[in-house]
Amino acid sequence: MISNRSVPTDTLLPHIVYPDVAEAIGWLTRTFGFTEHYRYGEPGGPVSGAQMFLGKAWIMLRRARPGGATPLQLGYGTQSLTVLLEDVDTHFQHARSAGARIVEDLHETEYGERQYGAEDLAGHHWLFSRHARDVSPDQWGATVSSPAMMTPQISPMLAVGDGNAAIEFYKQAFDATVLWHLGRAEHVVAGLSVHGAQFFLATEAPAYGTRGPEAAGFTTVRIELFVNDPATVHSRALAAGAVERSPVVEHRHSTTGPHPITKMLQGALVDPFGHMWFIGKVLQ
Repeated sequence: MISNRSVPTDTLLPHIVYPDVAEAIGWLTRTFGFTEHYRYGEPGGPVSGAQMFLGKAWIMLRRARPGGATPLQLGYGTQSLTVLLEDVDTHFQHARSAGARIVEDLHETEYGERQYGAEDLAGHHWLFSRHARDVSPDQWGATVSSPAMMTPQISPMLAVGDGNAAIEFYKQAFDATVLWHLGRAEHVVAGLSVHGAQFFLATEAPAYGTRGPEAAGFTTVRIELFVNDPATVHSRALAAGAVERSPVVEHRHSTTGPHPITKMLQGALVDPFGHMWFIGKVLQ
């Protein structure tokens, strides 16, 4: 499936009304840490709308039309927006010090979320939250009509000769973050994420049937990493110690199926542990 940089979300994109969009952009940036993607409007006139993001949360800002009103003007709210964050504690401290009206202090809820509530300059209610525990709804009194199903996903487990060295390489090469770490220097297992794309690594253990491609002399799997700027990520990986197999260039394909890919940028490299990575971006 291709991505669209004008609408970079696949699920839900809320449109939020403000009397002054430019003022709202500045406030949301300073107080909640949002980043502006783009804005639009007639030349010389007020900003009509904008798109902003915080982590994976994307929002549209829209100037109030005649007859429209914000929660602050109405005197009551009509909805609440929840943004999931990894470090909600730091976000809470920043928002409070920046002047946000805190309406719900940071705490852990009975349904397993660590969260706080705040109102913005137009009275919109926001919840900022992090999953603290996995809690079934019936444990806190809810009646479950349709059980929530986890979306299937595949995360590769990479066998490497030196687990700690591999962690450092992937941090430098792909800007990976460590989600969890287990074991000592001689045997390491870890979970990592490249801006949401999760994978695992473990020190090779021949006794348990695992050996990295560097030791085996070949690999049977290649890893496709799709990013916004393949050339930059490719160059970072080479600077961190990867070996180039092919540069990042445009490729055209004649594919079939419900979601055909006809054009993409892609380059290939081998990391210091023998794993082959294809760094790319679907263009069409």
